[in-house]
This record gives sequence, structure tokens and C-alpha cells, in this order.
Amino acid sequence: MDSPTSPRVEPSIGPTPVSSAVANDELRAAVEAAPASDNREAVPVSPAHDQLARIEDKTARIEEKYARSEAILQRVGSTVEAATSRMNEVASQSELAAVRSEVNAIAGRVRRLPGMAALVAVVILTPLLTAALVVALLRSGLLQ
Repeated sequence: MDSPTSPRVEPSIGPTPVSSAVANDELRAAVEAAPASDNREAVPVSPAHDQLARIEDKTARIEEKYARSEAILQRVGSTVEAATSRMNEVASQSELAAVRSEVNAIAGRVRRLPGMAALVAVVILTPLLTAALVVALLRSGLLQ
């Protein structure tokens, strides 16, 4: 059994947490100890280069976010454009329906107008009836 003075040891399931300073030191040691692939001398990593690398990483992430945002905005823009064109089509359809109904109403009124035969009859009968009326008035003595 465990004595009350000895610390209890728990089994660890996942990786053991390592402080970032220790991890950075181990990583630097591994990178500096790795042999160079060509014959150039290994350049030690300075804090300025490390900070520059972090800035470049952040810049790359920001550019990726910007590209994703731009793609989303383009999709939204195309969706809005499609909806606008559809609404214009619907509006023009309703305008066309209104024009068609107006044309039908005018056509109905035009159909009720007298045809060509009636106009020819009026053109022939009007002078004949006018002449007959003038002759009748002259014989009756109303016109002298």
C-alpha cells in the first residue's frame, strides 16, 4: 500500500504536457544538431529570425482568411445578382401581363367598331340621303 508521505503516481494516457520553453529548446537543439543536406554551414536561428517567421506565419493565415472571405463574398454577390435578375424577370412578367390585358381590352373595343362594309355603306348613303333631303326642301319651298 501507499504510504501517506509518498506521492501518488497516476498513469498518463495521452502525451505528457511540456512547457513551451522546454519544447522550443529541444526543437532548436534538434534543428541545430541535424546535419545540413548540402555543404553550407548551418546558420544559427536568432530571435529576430524567429519573430520574422512567426510574423510570416500570421501573415499567411491572414491571407488565407482573406481569400476565404473573398470567396464567400463572391458567392454572396452571385446569389444576390441571381436573385435580382429573377426579380427583374418576375417584374417584367407582371408588366407584360398588364400590357397584354390592356391590348386585349383595346382589341375588344376595336372589334366593336363597324367594319369596312358598314363604312362603305355610310359613304354611299350619306350623299344620296343629303341630296334627297335638299330636293325635298326645295320642292316644299322651305329653301329658296
